[in-house]
Amino acid sequence: MSIISFKGFNYAGKIVKVPIIQCFLARNASIKNEVQDFDIVTTTAENVLSEKEVEAICDKSRLNHGHRNMVNGRLPYDKPVHRYHNTVKYKRKMYGRYGDASNVYPGLAWPTAEDLEDIREYESVAYPLTIQEMQQNAMNIIESERQAIQMNQQKIDNNMKKLNGWLNEVKEKSAKKLFEAQQAKEKKEKLIEEVKKHFGYKIDPKDDRFKEMLVKREKEEKKKVREEKKKVREEKLLNYLDSKAK
Repeated sequence: MSIISFKGFNYAGKIVKVPIIQCFLARNASIKNEVQDFDIVTTTAENVLSEKEVEAICDKSRLNHGHRNMVNGRLPYDKPVHRYHNTVKYKRKMYGRYGDASNVYPGLAWPTAEDLEDIREYESVAYPLTIQEMQQNAMNIIESERQAIQMNQQKIDNNMKKLNGWLNEVKEKSAKKLFEAQQAKEKKEKLIEEVKKHFGYKIDPKDDRFKEMLVKREKEEKKKVREEKKKVREEKLLNYLDSKAK
């Protein structure tokens, strides 16, 4: 007879002996399946525990019964333990996970007439449109976005065609401002020379008399320009009235 080592445990107030190989197999289910045909031979001994008792002693996970069953792929509880275990939601969940092993009637997974009515009411509020209507709305949105893109592209093309004209216009305005600035500068210099000639001798431009005379001449020049513009407008008006009379 083969001799196998034992390990002592304090179980239920008694010192019991458990074969070490049996304890190892209880901890490792996969290995236990591989060696299920292994014939464990023990010596004659008193107080040798059953397989369940050995498994309880060798379990060091500290998980409760339900969690340990879940880890090992078994139904957590054979009988309801908590109140929610009797709910339809929980039973449906157990049947979906463990199938027939859950001991749940499969028809319980199908919604009741009240459930179907609630579902219909929810869908009528959350999704009031039919599939065809939602599809049509989606197509309308896509079409409106396509048209907006097309219009924007057309606008860009038109602006590109006008780009050269705008560039020429900017250049003309810039040249006009530069010309007007040059004219103003020349007019200013001309006025300064006229003021110098008025005094008949060399005078400092910072002199108050020079400044007063310069302001006076500028006012006279502006008045002259206004009178010329007024005269031009009057001539245009007379020409217009003459053309109407004819």
